[in-house]
Amino acid sequence: MPSAKKLFFKMCPRSMVKTAVNVVNRGRLIRGQLETALSPQKAKHFCPCCGSKSKTFVAGSYADYPERFNPVRYENTKQDVLCPVCRSLPRHRILASWCDNHKELVQKADDILYFAPEYSMTLWLRRNRVSYKTADLYKEADLKLDIQATGLPDESYDMIICNHVLEHVDDFRAALKEIYRILRPRGSFICSFPMDPKVEFIDEDPSVQTPEERFRRFGQDDHKRVFGMKANQLLTATGFSVEIINGADYPEKIMPVVGPADYDMNILFRCVKPTK
Repeated sequence: MPSAKKLFFKMCPRSMVKTAVNVVNRGRLIRGQLETALSPQKAKHFCPCCGSKSKTFVAGSYADYPERFNPVRYENTKQDVLCPVCRSLPRHRILASWCDNHKELVQKADDILYFAPEYSMTLWLRRNRVSYKTADLYKEADLKLDIQATGLPDESYDMIICNHVLEHVDDFRAALKEIYRILRPRGSFICSFPMDPKVEFIDEDPSVQTPEERFRRFGQDDHKRVFGMKANQLLTATGFSVEIINGADYPEKIMPVVGPADYDMNILFRCVKPTK
């Protein structure tokens, strides 16, 4: 029997779903602000995305969708890793913390493009008065773009953000070349992707075509690959100078841990395009 939540998302018009999500998100923000104000001494966790403190982080609903998220990937990892206010994951809080530490760099970027924007990180950008454009091929965004062939002018952006997108595209190498092309010299490409601790560079196979096969091989029905622990070398091969943003360098209060899946590593990358 499908849950009420599943039925709502399946049966209601997209506009109604969007409105409901916005109302829920706004309610969470207000509740989080109240809890922070009323009981600051009880709040041991902090989310730099929404700026809220909480007594605990919470588990996601991945177990409710076993046909989409391979349960094996969630068996031996910490599950209560989501901010109860903005639903940020460890990777979002690590990125927001990095942005806090490099605020001048982010705020000085004249043109920022955010592929498949995440609510928690757009909160940080708005809270810090950073202007940006969003891009997505399927969902509502400022620009409808295929990351593998955007059609944008050369060297048109100072910063590009792209979290957990490259595992979904047909040709991630083409996507990286396209990002390199539209990024200005000295510009930053900030990214993350699933990283399997048992894989060195990348696990991909063009013969794996169906959602069922992808589910078994790559952990999710729409993943076309999973990256490995040396995937930074794939970024370097495109021409970028790569800095590893490691969650181990950030405080426990943001819970920068592996999870909720075993390939949700606490690692991101800042890739800088060199000058000519």
